[in-house]
Amino acid sequence: MKKVFYIVILLLGMVSCVEEVFIGEQEAVDLLVVEATLTDEFKTHQVRLTRSFGFGADSVPPETRAQVSLELNSGSTIAFTHSGDGIYTSDRAFAAESGNTYELIIGTPDGTIYRSTPEELPGTATIDDLYAVRENNENGTDGVFIYVDGSPEQGSADYYRYEYEETYKIIAPFWTPQDFLLTDYDPCALPTITYNLEIVPREEEQQVCFQTVPSSRVIQNDVTTLASSRIERFPIRFLGATDFMISHRYSILVRQYVQSPMAFSYFQSLESFSSSENVFNSVQPGFLTGNIQATGNSEAPVIGFFEVATVSEQRLFFNFEEVFPDLETPPYITNCRVTSALLEHRSYCATDGPGANPCPISIVERVNEGSIALYSTENQEMLGTCPGPYQFVERPCGDCTELGSNEVPGFWIE
Repeated sequence: MKKVFYIVILLLGMVSCVEEVFIGEQEAVDLLVVEATLTDEFKTHQVRLTRSFGFGADSVPPETRAQVSLELNSGSTIAFTHSGDGIYTSDRAFAAESGNTYELIIGTPDGTIYRSTPEELPGTATIDDLYAVRENNENGTDGVFIYVDGSPEQGSADYYRYEYEETYKIIAPFWTPQDFLLTDYDPCALPTITYNLEIVPREEEQQVCFQTVPSSRVIQNDVTTLASSRIERFPIRFLGATDFMISHRYSILVRQYVQSPMAFSYFQSLESFSSSENVFNSVQPGFLTGNIQATGNSEAPVIGFFEVATVSEQRLFFNFEEVFPDLETPPYITNCRVTSALLEHRSYCATDGPGANPCPISIVERVNEGSIALYSTENQEMLGTCPGPYQFVERPCGDCTELGSNEVPGFWIE
């Protein structure tokens, strides 16, 4: 939603399309931003609250002092407690149920109370199949499409939103079982630096790792205009044949949300805003209207939507050679090159002799900053512009933990 905040602030700052104006540093409009999806899954549910931010901000400021609860049409309430970074977690596990309506209530420290409209579960639908097909995309790029098939079960199930989470295996191409260990390093010692550089066995897994990445775009499907209410070959994701993520083994978890018409419209507008290349060429829409507003006489602005949805999910695995048996493995994400350098460097505090050094940064300095991994304890080929005793590679080439986690995910299947 970050792009949306920028657009809102920009629109509010526009005072004329005729007068020449100076666009300097704009004061951020203080908006409460709500992200909340209640589902039919039995779990502890979460609500995320943040505040809008200006153009110069590099992070999203969380709202940490709010009071959050759900109110049911039965009169009962479910409280939420702040668990950190603007995330509020329900005090107990529960699942949204058909026949109930739910209102989200938020109280902020300034005394403003925000309420959503009463929302209820729409119909239900299942993911029947999740599969990968090698095809060219609209640009003619060879790759793999991830498709989903589904079917409605009961109630109104015409509008869908999809999220996915990708997990992929990383294998460091220049991993070796040994690495550098630097201790007692004093780069300013005189007359020469002092240090203890050892070659030791690696103490943790650094050859095979895993990285998980959530989807960042809004994916929706409207079946009301189709002859059948079934979902067939709906594209969720395309990955080119040279994409690093599918180099070895790849997995994707797809979650299908059945939406209400109002929720579908909101997320459709959200995607339209975030994908707009030039806000000045589009209709100025004002605020993105959701189903949450301040109560009483307050006009405190708020962005967000409280969604109540049913969910179905499915996971898919595939290996690169299963989809692309005729192609080479995609290139590693980092350009890996074996090289060498002088072992030591001149003392940082030396005042005599020449100070200029035409050689690259020394091995000791690189090990100290954690930028290299050992490749070989010998340099018989005399690699490097200023050859040293050891060969090395950039850290990600020999240590996969620079790019992911060495813990195998609990769901992972080889």
